[in-house]
Order: sequence, then structure tokens, then C-alpha cells
Amino acid sequence: LPRGAGDAPPPAPGPAALARGAVTTGVPAALPDLAALIGDRETHLRAHPLDGASWAVLGAAYVEQGRRTADGANWPKAEKALRTSLRTGPKRNPQALEGLAALAVARRDFPAAKKWGESAVKAAPKRWTAHAVLIGAYTGLGDDKGVGRALDKVMELRPGSAAVGALAAAVYRDRGWREDAAARISDAAAAAGAPAERAAYLEQAGRLAFERGEREEALRFFQEALRTDPDQRAAQ
Repeated sequence: LPRGAGDAPPPAPGPAALARGAVTTGVPAALPDLAALIGDRETHLRAHPLDGASWAVLGAAYVEQGRRTADGANWPKAEKALRTSLRTGPKRNPQALEGLAALAVARRDFPAAKKWGESAVKAAPKRWTAHAVLIGAYTGLGDDKGVGRALDKVMELRPGSAAVGALAAAVYRDRGWREDAAARISDAAAAAGAPAERAAYLEQAGRLAFERGEREEALRFFQEALRTDPDQRAAQ
């Protein structure tokens, strides 16, 4: 029912909920929120070890944390969590398959990333994040046509999303379309929701500016990324 005039607003989601929302919807998450999510799911799984969905969330959080920090120390734990999700979760488990694909991309094992990503797409053809992780796999394999097909599908399933704009910018940059890439990432940063997401796109914009030889502009992007999220280590 609609809230009455005197009702209190609903409580804001906590750090673990914020990170879970980010991890499961394909956007960058803040490092403190990721740590809270990992602690929350580890505690939950000690009491409920057969919760396959939570194993998938935990594995994806490990992957995102390692990607954000450029530290692969948690890769074995991520793989164990995601494979446990495959054993204990539903028969069709696109989130775990997608997590394994993202882990393989982070490890630069692109053939494995393609295998897991295509399995995720087969399990859930309309899950845009499954197609998104395939962009990384196909890019690593040098499959330009595969990248194009995956990007087209992502843009069809999730039009107007800031995260999709950032993906498109990365693809355009690889194709040498630097002006188009810069426009896309600028729009993504403007449309981003959480500070960690906006900072990630500002850092991406800074790298593009640096590659164009615009060092002062790159520095401004990196500084703004750090003002937005001091844990944006790539900008540091």
C-alpha cells in the first residue's frame, strides 16, 4: 500500500546489499561494500552450506574484489565457490557460469572464458551480463565478429545503461574509434549511479585521454575519479 504522510521512509540498503546489487547487475562495486558482502555471505554459508545462489554471489564478489585490487589471491576461493554453486544450485545456473567466465577473463584464460560464457548464455539467453562477459572472452581471443555480436546483444537487452555504455566505449577504443569511445564513456560517467561506478568510468575516460596524448585532461579524469572514490586504485 502507498505510504501515508506520517510513515517513515524505508531504511537505506546496507553495504552488503549495495555490493550484491552491483555484483549481480554488472556494475563496479565499492571495495568496502564488497568486503561487507563477502563477510556476510561467508557467515551465511557456514550455516547454510547448500545455498547454491549464495555460493554464486560469493564467487562473483571474490572475482570483482580481485579485479578491483589487481590481486589474484582470491581466485582459487572464487573458483571453489562458483563450482560449489554449480553442484548445489539449480540445474540452470547462469550466475555461476557467468562468474566462472568472468574469473577466466581475469586470469586471461580466454578459451575457458568463452566456454563458460557461452554456457551462461545458453542457460539464460536474455541475461545481458552473460553476453557482456563474452565481450571480454572474444576480445582476448581476437574474435572481432564475436565481440560485435555480443555487444549488439547487450545493447539490445539493456539499452541506455551506463554499464553498457562503458562496455561499448571499451570496444570502440579497441577498434580505434577513439572519439566515439570518449563520447560513450563520458555519457556513462554522467549517468552512473553509485560513486564507485562513476569513478570506474572516469578512470576509463582518463586512460582514453592519455592514449590520445591529452595528459592534462587524463590527469583531471584520474583526480576526479579519486575524489569520487578514493579506493579507485587504477586511477591511482
